[in-house]
Amino acid sequence: MPKIIGVIPLFLYGILAALTISILWEKYNFLVIVQAVTILLVATIGEHLVSGKGYYHYTNRNEIFVGRVPVWIPLMWITAIQGTLILSQFVGLNGVESIALSGIICASFDLYFIEPLLSRKLGMWRWTSVERGYFGFIPEQVNRFTAPFGNYLTWLFFPISMNWFLSCMAIFQFLL
Repeated sequence: MPKIIGVIPLFLYGILAALTISILWEKYNFLVIVQAVTILLVATIGEHLVSGKGYYHYTNRNEIFVGRVPVWIPLMWITAIQGTLILSQFVGLNGVESIALSGIICASFDLYFIEPLLSRKLGMWRWTSVERGYFGFIPEQVNRFTAPFGNYLTWLFFPISMNWFLSCMAIFQFLL
């Protein structure tokens, strides 16, 4: 049974990434592919480099790796970044507001779902422990922080930068 655990997120996020790309295709055409490839490259290289520094490591439960990175992780980044842009536009926001909300939703999603479930509960990756934890000053019963603060900043600012990139490409294309 443990062999299948790493394959499930690969199929799940592969399908969800294809879905978000197809939804955004209506508005952005081929530019959404440029954004998705950029996310794939940055996420794969970034995750490989940062995990190599020893802050965390992916466990063997993930099964299929490119370097030190499970194949499904960059697909999850595409799903999260594009999915939160779709959600923020669906609720009627556009421009800077939808881009900012995408980062806030991604950071919240990481705080309340990804880290507690995938890291803490399922053990898909392990953070290098530090004495008294990353947020040892917060009472244990309210401490939701599984990862260091920089992780949550990444989940806030990387979606904002990637969705800003998509928006700028669209504006530039429109001006041509």
